Parts: sequence; C-alpha cells; structure tokens
Amino acid sequence: MFEDLVKKLSPKSLGKNVRFEKVSEWINRMTFLVGGELNPAIQSYVVMPFEGMGIFYYDVPRQIDYGMAWSDTKSLLLSEVRYFKLNYCMDGRVEVFMQGKGKYAYLEKGMVGFDENDPALQLSFTKDRYRGFGLYFSFELMSENDLTTLSSFGITKAIARALIDRDDECFLGKASPEFQAIIEDIAHGIEDRTIDLPRARMQSARLLYLLFHDDVVPMEKSEYTTSGQRRIAEEARKIILSDPGVHVTAEEMAERLHCTAPALKKYFRKVHGVPMYSFLQKVRLDQAEESLRRSKRSIAEIAEEAGYVNQSKFCSLFKSKYGVTPSEYRRLHS
Repeated sequence: MFEDLVKKLSPKSLGKNVRFEKVSEWINRMTFLVGGELNPAIQSYVVMPFEGMGIFYYDVPRQIDYGMAWSDTKSLLLSEVRYFKLNYCMDGRVEVFMQGKGKYAYLEKGMVGFDENDPALQLSFTKDRYRGFGLYFSFELMSENDLTTLSSFGITKAIARALIDRDDECFLGKASPEFQAIIEDIAHGIEDRTIDLPRARMQSARLLYLLFHDDVVPMEKSEYTTSGQRRIAEEARKIILSDPGVHVTAEEMAERLHCTAPALKKYFRKVHGVPMYSFLQKVRLDQAEESLRRSKRSIAEIAEEAGYVNQSKFCSLFKSKYGVTPSEYRRLHS
C-alpha cells in the first residue's frame, strides 16, 4: 500500500531509484539511489498513521550534495491535491525547499519548518550526519473518518493554511521541550520497531495540535535564501573544492560570481552552515589527512599541497582537529 502510494504521488517515475522493504507490521523502509547505486546508508523509515499521511524518519550518516531533490520535474498531481509538510531537525542540518515561498530554508537542531508543497522530497543534508523527522499529509487523500478524528483535535486544512499564511507562505520555528519529546518517542519507536498504529496516530495528532496552537515559537530571523543566492554559494563551494590548495580571496571569488564579498560570505554561511574560511580549512585538512594515510610524501609537501606555506601553522591546525600532530597521525595509521 505504501509503495503504491509513493509511486502514484511521485513527481517522476521512480524506476530503480528507490527500494522498498517492510521491516515491521507498521514500518516501511525506503533506500535511495545515490551516485548510481543503492546506498544502504541513505534510508528513510516511514509509518502511515492516517490515510494520506506519512511519518518519515531519516538517519543519514554522511553529507549528500543533492539530497533527495528531484528538480527540473513537474508534479503529476492535480493542482487541487497538495501536501502539507512538517520537517524537524534532530541532529545536523538540512536544506528544505519551501515551494510556497520559492526559497530555501535551513533547519538546524531543534528547528521546525512547515509549509504546503507537492510531495517531492526536496531535502539536502549538509553536514556529516543528519537525523530528522518529516510529517507529510494531504487532507484531500484522507478518509472521512480520519478527517473527522483530526478535526476533533483542531487539526483542519483551514488552520494549517492560517499558520502558513501568517508567516508569508511558510513557517519556521523553535520546538518546545514537549514537541521534541514527542519526536524522540516516535524515533525510538521506529528504531526499536515497537511503534504501532495507535501510538503513531496519537503522537502525530499531538504534534500537529502543538504546532497549530502556538507551542512552536516562530523564528525572529529569516533563514531563507533565494535560488540565485543559493547558486552563488554552490558555485563558491565548487571553486574551493576544485583546488583547495590555491588561495583565492573572498573579494576575488565575489568578483568572479558577480556579487560583493560581504554578500558572498553571508550566502555561503546560510547555505552551508559554516563561514567560507572554515569550510576551506576543513577541506584542506581532510585532504592532508588522506594524503598522510595514502602517500609517503613529506609532511612539508603535503602541507604545501593543501595550501599551507607555514608548516608549523599546518601542524597546529591539524592537531587541533585530529588530536595529534601530522607525524604522529601517520605513525598511527600507516
């Protein structure tokens, strides 16, 4: 049933992009195609508490550049069938496309995003590990019994739309301790395979009740970027990754990308969650760490290749990240 629903609502043919498995009576697992092969690390666990509603639990142990976004495609859904989506970041950081606003939002630990969208999964995981929760639902696809049940708790399409309209087509907020506790309970129930239908229904209804009745505090500062700002940040990232050992100033990079240096730094931090210099330093040290393990070149050569002319500064930075000097690291991993 779940597999049929996903295939029906997908904005493009899934083909062999997703593998479906039933892991318990109520829990389904989706494994996504990444980089040309099914990667068991990229998985989502799904429970359907009500008809037309899915609880998605993600535990992703590495960064995914493109996430699960199927862009450049048009939804096959009729315009009157829309999905509301609630996203909550438990650990790490996630980029969510807010279709109503036409912008990208960035959720960090404890943040909630809510908007109306089609069911295309527009997520990009931007840190080494992401753990998060999604609640996707369509009132048009629910049975009359489920609609009656949810409306008795004050969960209606009108109230959902009012929350989104209040913040100009989407909502970003900070979860309360009670809201977070419900999320963790659902996650644990999925992890240990103990969650059942009554528990899933009760907890999903509680979450929406809290969200719709002002338990989630709206964010005061905008966390959005436009598609143009996001493109600039992505181009800057590609420039850094193409040759991290080459020193390019923010001013030089901004000139190449047709913006100002302050704007470039701002966009980069919003999209990637870290300052541009911190990202460059991480890439350089990761490159040096791999060279220490895989090559017999001198530490001075490795430092220079990574962009560090001052070897003592390189050694200090390397030790601050890995806890040992480069020479000690090589001895431990040779």
